[in-house]
Amino acid sequence: MKTFDEKHIKNVVLVGSTKSGKTTLAETMLFEAGLIERRGTVEEKTTVSDYHSVEHERGYSVYATNLHTEWRDYKINIIDTPGLSDFSGEVISSIRVSDTVVFLLNAVQGVEVGSDIVWDTIDNYQKPTIFAVNVLDHENANWQHTIDEAKAHFGSAVTLMQYPRNPGEGFNEIIDLLKMIMYRFPEGGGKPEKLPIPDDEKEKADKLHNELVEKAAENDEGLMEKYFEQGNLDEDEMRKGLKIGMMKHEVFPVFAMSAKNDMGSGRMMGFI
Repeated sequence: MKTFDEKHIKNVVLVGSTKSGKTTLAETMLFEAGLIERRGTVEEKTTVSDYHSVEHERGYSVYATNLHTEWRDYKINIIDTPGLSDFSGEVISSIRVSDTVVFLLNAVQGVEVGSDIVWDTIDNYQKPTIFAVNVLDHENANWQHTIDEAKAHFGSAVTLMQYPRNPGEGFNEIIDLLKMIMYRFPEGGGKPEKLPIPDDEKEKADKLHNELVEKAAENDEGLMEKYFEQGNLDEDEMRKGLKIGMMKHEVFPVFAMSAKNDMGSGRMMGFI
């Protein structure tokens, strides 16, 4: 692996409840980056992250595991953490050394018991945080309920970057509110097709896009002035405002995905 300067190293910690999909997302991130040729599964006990015998026996992470890969001229250090409160020490120490926290939410279960302990640590260290709503391919996935719970627990800084067009069985389409395009994933996931936003989604997407623009503008005086003058911001300006908001803990971007099916993880990695 080549040498990277400090600006091109990202330390990312994956947190969330048991069954939120942290280990599966870590595996998919390594696959997306080309570090592994085949994705292992927790069920088959073949993931890179959960390699201890006790983790194989229990079927979930017990220890925080450090992984690393290269992605678009960056080195990404990934820490996959346990989900149970019994192992909160592993989670807390991992959050402390991270640059960015990815907080996974299971779209079937929503915000679960124990999330407050993790959130208190994130808030205490003021770590920039992204929410990844996972398991959107499940027949009982409920995107809106999960988002409503997230806003109730974590506040109005929870900010939609995307939303799924067809959550549940057959999930394969994500509307991106920053780029204002739709991603349609092939069966088995991977690289999506980029399509115009369908007519029946335009009104909703435009409304949510405008909310995202306003959220980005709020975090920088220059962006706010331009927004008032022109009524919009371009993608780079939005990114700038959102990044500032993340550092100030006033923006927590939300991404949609099915880590198991490799749908949505690459877009989140690109944002990080």
